[in-house]
Amino acid sequence: MSSVARDRIRRCLAMIPLIRARPGIRIPELAHIFGVRESEIWEDITEILSLCGVPPYLPHNYLVFGIHGDRVTIRFAEHLARPVHLTLQEALAIDLALRVVSGGRPPAFGDAAPRLRRKLRELIGRADREVLETLDRHVGGAVPSDHVTQTIQVLKEAMGRNVGVEVEYYTASRDSVGTRIIEPYGLIDHRGSWYVVARDALRGREVPFRVDRIRWARPVPGHEYEVPDEFTTEAFRRDEMRERAPGDVPVRVRFDPRQAGRVREDAGNKGVQTLPDGSIVRTFHVDPQRPRWLFTHVARYGPEAEILGPPELRAGMARFLADVATVQGVTVEAPRRTARAAAATPRKPARARRKPRSS
Repeated sequence: MSSVARDRIRRCLAMIPLIRARPGIRIPELAHIFGVRESEIWEDITEILSLCGVPPYLPHNYLVFGIHGDRVTIRFAEHLARPVHLTLQEALAIDLALRVVSGGRPPAFGDAAPRLRRKLRELIGRADREVLETLDRHVGGAVPSDHVTQTIQVLKEAMGRNVGVEVEYYTASRDSVGTRIIEPYGLIDHRGSWYVVARDALRGREVPFRVDRIRWARPVPGHEYEVPDEFTTEAFRRDEMRERAPGDVPVRVRFDPRQAGRVREDAGNKGVQTLPDGSIVRTFHVDPQRPRWLFTHVARYGPEAEILGPPELRAGMARFLADVATVQGVTVEAPRRTARAAAATPRKPARARRKPRSS
Protein backbone atom coordinates (compact mmCIF):
# COMPACT_ATOMS: atom_id res chain seq x y z
CA MET A 1 0.00 0.00 0.00
CA SER A 2 1.34 3.42 -0.93
CA SER A 3 1.93 6.12 1.66
CA VAL A 4 -0.80 8.23 0.00
CA ALA A 5 -3.35 5.43 0.44
CA ARG A 6 -2.28 4.89 4.07
CA ASP A 7 -2.66 8.60 4.81
CA ARG A 8 -6.13 8.62 3.24
CA ILE A 9 -7.29 5.60 5.26
CA ARG A 10 -6.01 7.14 8.48
CA ARG A 11 -7.72 10.42 7.63
CA CYS A 12 -11.04 8.66 7.03
CA LEU A 13 -10.80 6.71 10.29
CA ALA A 14 -9.95 9.88 12.20
CA MET A 15 -12.79 11.80 10.55
CA ILE A 16 -15.57 9.50 11.82
CA PRO A 17 -15.23 10.22 15.59
CA LEU A 18 -14.48 13.88 14.88
CA ILE A 19 -17.72 14.39 12.93
CA ARG A 20 -19.61 12.35 15.54
CA ALA A 21 -18.27 14.53 18.37
CA ARG A 22 -18.98 17.78 16.50
CA PRO A 23 -22.25 17.44 14.54
CA GLY A 24 -22.52 20.03 11.80
CA ILE A 25 -18.79 20.62 11.50
CA ARG A 26 -17.98 22.49 8.30
CA ILE A 27 -16.10 20.91 5.40
CA PRO A 28 -13.54 23.79 5.27
CA GLU A 29 -12.75 23.20 8.96
CA LEU A 30 -12.20 19.49 8.36
CA ALA A 31 -9.90 20.33 5.46
CA HIS A 32 -7.93 22.69 7.71
CA ILE A 33 -7.62 20.12 10.51
CA PHE A 34 -6.34 17.40 8.20
CA GLY A 35 -4.22 19.68 6.04
CA VAL A 36 -5.88 18.76 2.73
CA ARG A 37 -8.07 20.44 0.12
CA GLU A 38 -11.86 20.68 0.61
CA SER A 39 -12.40 18.56 -2.51
CA GLU A 40 -10.44 15.71 -0.88
CA ILE A 41 -12.72 15.77 2.17
CA TRP A 42 -15.79 15.62 -0.12
CA GLU A 43 -14.28 12.63 -1.95
CA ASP A 44 -13.43 10.86 1.32
CA ILE A 45 -17.04 11.16 2.49
CA THR A 46 -18.84 10.41 -0.79
CA GLU A 47 -16.48 7.81 -2.29
CA ILE A 48 -15.26 5.91 0.78
CA LEU A 49 -17.02 6.54 4.08
CA SER A 50 -20.59 6.54 2.73
CA LEU A 51 -20.03 3.10 1.15
CA CYS A 52 -19.13 1.22 4.34
CA GLY A 53 -21.50 -1.72 4.76
CA VAL A 54 -22.19 -5.31 5.79
CA PRO A 55 -23.24 -8.21 3.54
CA PRO A 56 -24.61 -7.74 0.92
CA TYR A 57 -22.42 -4.62 1.17
CA LEU A 58 -25.07 -2.02 0.49
CA PRO A 59 -24.46 1.65 1.38
CA HIS A 60 -25.67 3.05 4.70
CA ASN A 61 -25.45 -0.23 6.67
CA TYR A 62 -22.84 1.27 8.98
CA LEU A 63 -22.67 5.05 8.51
CA VAL A 64 -25.24 7.56 7.30
CA PHE A 65 -23.93 11.02 6.44
CA GLY A 66 -26.04 14.14 6.26
CA ILE A 67 -24.64 17.04 4.24
CA HIS A 68 -26.38 20.41 4.43
CA GLY A 69 -24.49 23.05 2.50
CA ASP A 70 -20.92 22.73 3.73
CA ARG A 71 -21.88 21.16 7.07
CA VAL A 72 -21.79 17.42 7.71
CA THR A 73 -23.29 15.12 10.34
CA ILE A 74 -23.04 11.37 10.88
CA ARG A 75 -25.43 8.74 12.23
CA PHE A 76 -24.46 5.18 13.09
CA ALA A 77 -26.55 2.12 12.24
CA GLU A 78 -28.80 0.86 15.04
CA HIS A 79 -26.80 -2.31 15.62
CA LEU A 80 -23.73 -0.16 16.37
CA ALA A 81 -25.50 1.44 19.34
CA ARG A 82 -25.41 -1.79 21.35
CA PRO A 83 -22.65 -2.08 23.98
CA VAL A 84 -19.49 -3.69 22.64
CA HIS A 85 -17.85 -6.34 24.82
CA LEU A 86 -14.21 -6.73 23.88
CA THR A 87 -12.25 -9.91 24.37
CA LEU A 88 -8.75 -9.58 25.80
CA GLN A 89 -7.20 -10.27 22.38
CA GLU A 90 -9.37 -7.56 20.78
CA ALA A 91 -8.44 -5.06 23.49
CA LEU A 92 -4.74 -5.83 23.04
CA ALA A 93 -4.96 -5.37 19.26
CA ILE A 94 -6.79 -2.04 19.61
CA ASP A 95 -4.33 -0.77 22.22
CA LEU A 96 -1.31 -1.60 20.05
CA ALA A 97 -2.91 0.05 17.01
CA LEU A 98 -3.67 3.21 19.00
CA ARG A 99 -0.09 3.30 20.25
CA VAL A 100 1.21 3.21 16.67
CA VAL A 101 -0.96 6.13 15.52
CA SER A 102 -0.49 8.27 18.64
CA GLY A 103 2.10 10.42 16.85
CA GLY A 104 2.20 12.11 13.47
CA ARG A 105 -0.59 13.99 11.76
CA PRO A 106 -3.18 15.27 12.21
CA PRO A 107 -2.59 16.54 15.77
CA ALA A 108 -6.32 16.26 16.52
CA PHE A 109 -6.13 12.49 16.01
CA GLY A 110 -2.78 12.27 17.76
CA ASP A 111 -4.48 13.73 20.84
CA ALA A 112 -7.47 11.39 20.50
CA ALA A 113 -5.37 8.21 20.52
CA PRO A 114 -4.12 8.55 24.15
CA ARG A 115 -7.67 9.40 25.27
CA LEU A 116 -9.02 6.30 23.54
CA ARG A 117 -6.35 4.15 25.19
CA ARG A 118 -7.41 5.45 28.61
CA LYS A 119 -11.08 4.84 27.79
CA LEU A 120 -10.23 1.31 26.64
CA ARG A 121 -8.79 0.55 30.06
CA GLU A 122 -11.98 1.80 31.70
CA LEU A 123 -14.13 -0.53 29.60
CA ILE A 124 -12.35 -3.79 30.38
CA GLY A 125 -12.17 -5.71 33.65
CA ARG A 126 -9.44 -5.32 36.23
CA ALA A 127 -7.69 -8.59 35.38
CA ASP A 128 -7.67 -7.81 31.65
CA ARG A 129 -6.48 -4.27 32.41
CA GLU A 130 -3.46 -5.61 34.31
CA VAL A 131 -2.64 -7.96 31.42
CA LEU A 132 -2.92 -5.11 28.92
CA GLU A 133 -0.66 -2.83 30.95
CA THR A 134 1.92 -5.61 31.37
CA LEU A 135 1.96 -6.33 27.64
CA ASP A 136 2.20 -2.61 26.91
CA ARG A 137 5.37 -2.42 29.00
CA HIS A 138 6.85 -5.43 27.18
CA VAL A 139 6.06 -4.13 23.70
CA GLY A 140 6.34 -0.40 24.20
CA GLY A 141 9.55 -0.41 26.22
CA ALA A 142 10.43 2.40 28.58
CA VAL A 143 7.89 5.15 29.16
CA PRO A 144 9.12 8.56 27.90
CA SER A 145 10.52 10.83 30.59
CA ASP A 146 8.46 13.73 31.93
CA HIS A 147 10.69 16.15 30.01
CA VAL A 148 10.11 14.32 26.70
CA THR A 149 6.37 14.13 27.38
CA GLN A 150 6.18 17.86 28.10
CA THR A 151 8.20 18.70 24.99
CA ILE A 152 5.92 16.52 22.85
CA GLN A 153 2.92 18.38 24.25
CA VAL A 154 4.46 21.75 23.30
CA LEU A 155 5.18 20.45 19.78
CA LYS A 156 1.66 19.06 19.35
CA GLU A 157 0.10 22.35 20.43
CA ALA A 158 2.28 24.21 17.93
CA MET A 159 1.37 21.73 15.18
CA GLY A 160 -2.31 22.26 15.97
CA ARG A 161 -1.92 26.01 15.36
CA ASN A 162 0.69 25.67 12.57
CA VAL A 163 3.17 27.97 14.31
CA GLY A 164 6.94 27.57 14.46
CA VAL A 165 8.82 26.49 17.58
CA GLU A 166 12.11 27.80 18.91
CA VAL A 167 14.20 25.01 20.43
CA GLU A 168 17.55 24.59 22.10
CA TYR A 169 18.94 21.42 20.55
CA TYR A 170 21.97 19.23 21.16
CA THR A 171 23.67 18.11 17.93
CA ALA A 172 25.56 14.91 18.70
CA SER A 173 27.67 14.92 15.52
CA ARG A 174 29.17 18.30 16.46
CA ASP A 175 28.83 17.87 20.24
CA SER A 176 27.30 21.33 20.44
CA VAL A 177 24.14 23.03 21.68
CA GLY A 178 22.38 25.79 19.74
CA THR A 179 19.00 27.44 19.25
CA ARG A 180 16.98 27.32 16.05
CA ILE A 181 13.43 27.73 14.79
CA ILE A 182 11.71 24.64 13.43
CA GLU A 183 8.35 24.11 11.74
CA PRO A 184 7.06 20.77 13.13
CA TYR A 185 5.31 18.55 10.56
CA GLY A 186 4.84 15.32 12.52
CA LEU A 187 5.93 13.11 15.43
CA ILE A 188 7.34 9.58 15.20
CA ASP A 189 7.88 6.96 17.90
CA HIS A 190 10.72 5.01 16.28
CA ARG A 191 13.29 2.55 17.61
CA GLY A 192 12.28 3.36 21.18
CA SER A 193 12.88 7.11 20.74
CA TRP A 194 10.60 10.02 19.85
CA TYR A 195 11.43 12.22 16.86
CA VAL A 196 9.84 15.38 15.51
CA VAL A 197 10.07 15.79 11.74
CA ALA A 198 10.32 19.50 11.05
CA ARG A 199 11.57 22.00 8.51
CA ASP A 200 14.80 23.40 9.87
CA ALA A 201 15.27 27.10 9.13
CA LEU A 202 19.06 26.68 9.28
CA ARG A 203 19.21 23.89 6.70
CA GLY A 204 16.12 24.82 4.71
CA ARG A 205 14.72 21.30 4.54
CA GLU A 206 12.80 18.66 6.50
CA VAL A 207 14.91 16.99 9.20
CA PRO A 208 14.13 14.52 12.02
CA PHE A 209 15.11 15.78 15.50
CA ARG A 210 15.32 13.56 18.56
CA VAL A 211 12.93 14.95 21.16
CA ASP A 212 15.11 13.92 24.11
CA ARG A 213 17.87 16.20 22.76
CA ILE A 214 15.63 19.27 22.90
CA ARG A 215 16.48 21.13 26.12
CA TRP A 216 13.52 23.50 25.85
CA ALA A 217 10.87 24.42 23.29
CA ARG A 218 8.51 27.37 23.00
CA PRO A 219 6.08 28.47 20.26
CA VAL A 220 6.95 31.50 18.13
CA PRO A 221 3.81 33.66 17.78
CA GLY A 222 3.38 35.02 14.28
CA HIS A 223 5.67 32.43 12.67
CA GLU A 224 3.03 30.55 10.68
CA TYR A 225 3.70 27.83 8.11
CA GLU A 226 1.94 25.27 5.93
CA VAL A 227 2.64 21.55 5.80
CA PRO A 228 3.26 20.32 2.21
CA ASP A 229 0.40 18.22 0.82
CA GLU A 230 2.78 15.38 -0.06
CA PHE A 231 4.30 15.16 3.43
CA THR A 232 3.99 11.87 5.33
CA THR A 233 5.83 10.70 8.43
CA GLU A 234 6.23 7.25 6.83
CA ALA A 235 8.94 8.68 4.59
CA PHE A 236 11.05 9.24 7.71
CA ARG A 237 10.18 6.05 9.61
CA ARG A 238 13.22 4.12 8.46
CA ASP A 239 16.21 2.21 9.76
CA GLU A 240 18.56 5.09 8.86
CA MET A 241 16.73 7.48 11.21
CA ARG A 242 19.95 8.07 13.10
CA GLU A 243 23.58 7.84 12.13
CA ARG A 244 24.94 4.32 12.38
CA ALA A 245 26.90 3.81 15.58
CA PRO A 246 30.17 1.83 15.70
CA GLY A 247 28.59 -0.79 17.96
CA ASP A 248 25.62 -1.53 15.68
CA VAL A 249 25.32 -5.06 14.31
CA PRO A 250 23.63 -6.14 11.04
CA VAL A 251 20.48 -8.20 11.61
CA ARG A 252 18.96 -10.20 8.74
CA VAL A 253 15.17 -10.58 8.75
CA ARG A 254 13.28 -12.75 6.27
CA PHE A 255 9.78 -11.69 5.18
CA ASP A 256 7.18 -13.85 3.45
CA PRO A 257 6.65 -13.22 -0.30
CA ARG A 258 3.22 -11.78 0.54
CA GLN A 259 4.98 -8.92 2.37
CA ALA A 260 7.58 -8.30 -0.35
CA GLY A 261 6.01 -5.14 -1.75
CA ARG A 262 5.49 -3.58 1.66
CA VAL A 263 9.04 -4.35 2.79
CA ARG A 264 10.59 -2.93 -0.40
CA GLU A 265 8.54 0.25 -0.04
CA ASP A 266 9.50 0.73 3.62
CA ALA A 267 13.17 0.03 2.95
CA GLY A 268 13.43 2.02 -0.25
CA ASN A 269 15.15 -1.09 -1.72
CA LYS A 270 18.15 -0.47 0.57
CA GLY A 271 19.62 -3.54 2.24
CA VAL A 272 17.02 -5.80 0.60
CA GLN A 273 17.70 -9.21 -0.98
CA THR A 274 15.17 -11.31 -2.91
CA LEU A 275 15.43 -15.08 -2.43
CA PRO A 276 14.54 -17.67 -5.11
CA ASP A 277 11.20 -18.48 -3.42
CA GLY A 278 10.12 -14.82 -3.60
CA SER A 279 10.70 -14.03 0.06
CA ILE A 280 12.63 -10.91 1.07
CA VAL A 281 15.62 -10.60 3.39
CA ARG A 282 16.15 -7.13 4.77
CA THR A 283 19.23 -6.12 6.75
CA PHE A 284 18.72 -3.80 9.72
CA HIS A 285 21.52 -2.22 11.75
CA VAL A 286 20.72 -2.47 15.43
CA ASP A 287 22.26 -1.43 18.72
CA PRO A 288 22.51 -4.85 20.44
CA GLN A 289 21.77 -3.18 23.77
CA ARG A 290 18.48 -1.72 22.45
CA PRO A 291 16.91 -4.28 20.09
CA ARG A 292 13.34 -4.03 21.39
CA TRP A 293 12.21 -1.74 18.56
CA LEU A 294 13.21 -4.40 16.03
CA PHE A 295 11.48 -7.18 18.00
CA THR A 296 8.28 -5.12 18.05
CA HIS A 297 8.60 -4.37 14.32
CA VAL A 298 9.10 -8.03 13.40
CA ALA A 299 6.28 -9.20 15.71
CA ARG A 300 3.78 -7.06 13.81
CA TYR A 301 4.22 -9.33 10.77
CA GLY A 302 3.32 -12.45 12.78
CA PRO A 303 4.46 -15.72 11.16
CA GLU A 304 5.40 -13.86 7.97
CA ALA A 305 8.67 -12.52 9.41
CA GLU A 306 11.65 -14.26 10.99
CA ILE A 307 15.01 -13.09 12.32
CA LEU A 308 17.72 -15.18 10.66
CA GLY A 309 20.71 -13.91 12.58
CA PRO A 310 22.86 -13.19 14.43
CA PRO A 311 21.99 -16.07 16.81
CA GLU A 312 21.91 -13.94 19.97
CA LEU A 313 19.30 -11.59 18.51
CA ARG A 314 17.32 -14.50 17.09
CA ALA A 315 17.27 -15.95 20.61
CA GLY A 316 16.35 -12.53 22.00
CA MET A 317 13.36 -12.40 19.63
CA ALA A 318 12.26 -15.81 20.91
CA ARG A 319 12.44 -14.59 24.51
CA PHE A 320 10.49 -11.46 23.58
CA LEU A 321 7.71 -13.55 22.00
CA ALA A 322 7.73 -15.92 24.97
CA ASP A 323 7.21 -12.98 27.33
CA VAL A 324 4.31 -11.73 25.22
CA ALA A 325 2.80 -15.22 25.04
CA THR A 326 3.13 -15.62 28.82
CA VAL A 327 1.17 -12.44 29.35
CA GLN A 328 -1.59 -13.77 27.08
CA GLY A 329 -1.48 -17.26 28.60
CA VAL A 330 -0.21 -18.93 25.42
CA THR A 331 2.44 -21.64 25.30
CA VAL A 332 5.07 -21.39 22.57
CA GLU A 333 7.64 -23.91 21.43
CA ALA A 334 11.35 -23.30 21.74
CA PRO A 335 12.78 -21.80 18.56
CA ARG A 336 14.31 -24.13 16.01
CA ARG A 337 16.64 -23.16 13.23
CA THR A 338 14.57 -23.84 10.16
CA ALA A 339 15.91 -25.13 6.88
CA ARG A 340 14.77 -21.88 5.27
CA ALA A 341 16.78 -19.86 7.79
CA ALA A 342 19.82 -22.01 7.23
CA ALA A 343 19.52 -21.69 3.46
CA ALA A 344 19.13 -17.92 3.65
CA THR A 345 22.23 -17.42 5.78
CA PRO A 346 25.16 -16.56 3.52
CA ARG A 347 28.07 -18.97 3.65
CA LYS A 348 31.60 -17.76 3.72
CA PRO A 349 33.41 -18.66 0.51
CA ALA A 350 36.16 -21.23 0.80
CA ARG A 351 39.57 -19.67 1.04
CA ALA A 352 42.03 -20.65 -1.66
CA ARG A 353 45.45 -21.69 -0.44
CA ARG A 354 48.10 -19.18 -1.24
CA LYS A 355 51.22 -20.51 -2.87
CA PRO A 356 54.44 -19.52 -1.18
CA ARG A 357 56.16 -16.66 -2.89
CA SER A 358 59.75 -17.30 -3.91
CA SER A 359 62.20 -14.63 -2.93
